[in-house]
Amino acid sequence: MNFNLRLKQLRQRHKLTQSELADILGLKPTAISNYESKRNEPSFDKLIALSKYFDVSCDYLLGVSDAYLPVGGEVLDKDIVEFFNLYQQLNSSATEELKNYVHYLIYKQERS
Repeated sequence: MNFNLRLKQLRQRHKLTQSELADILGLKPTAISNYESKRNEPSFDKLIALSKYFDVSCDYLLGVSDAYLPVGGEVLDKDIVEFFNLYQQLNSSATEELKNYVHYLIYKQERS
């Protein structure tokens, strides 16, 4: 996944408009739109600010790594990353449904 898509996904997940994110970073309102449409790329300082704001690595933002966050110093395996990426695409109702289903699967597993 490319930077522009990762940025848009993170912004939407945090329920921010492009203008709101631009204000947070001290940018012009069109800057985020330009990043998301590949017209411009952020400076190193802005890339670092984005990674800090969204609490992700610069490698994740740039698409160098699919590991969203390290867990205990280890990179998540591909299945977990794929599941996480799918999870991020769900709305709040669907995430609740998924959580309930996972609890059911754990219950079922413990009973067998």
